Amino acid sequence: MVILKEMGKSTEEITRTLKVTASTVATLYHRARTKGYEVVIVLPGNVMGILGGEDDNDQDESE
Repeated sequence: MVILKEMGKSTEEITRTLKVTASTVATLYHRARTKGYEVVIVLPGNVMGILGGEDDNDQDESE
């Protein structure tokens, strides 16, 4: 739930996705924030666009 909220999802979207009430979303998110929880999401480089085509070119040149 915290990840969805941190990704910018609205409370309404989260309630529909997780089938919980808006007050549950608010309560859990508030508890996580007050306890200092941090959300770290690991994404592959290609998702972020940082691998681009450079790696493909390097492989082509070595063949």
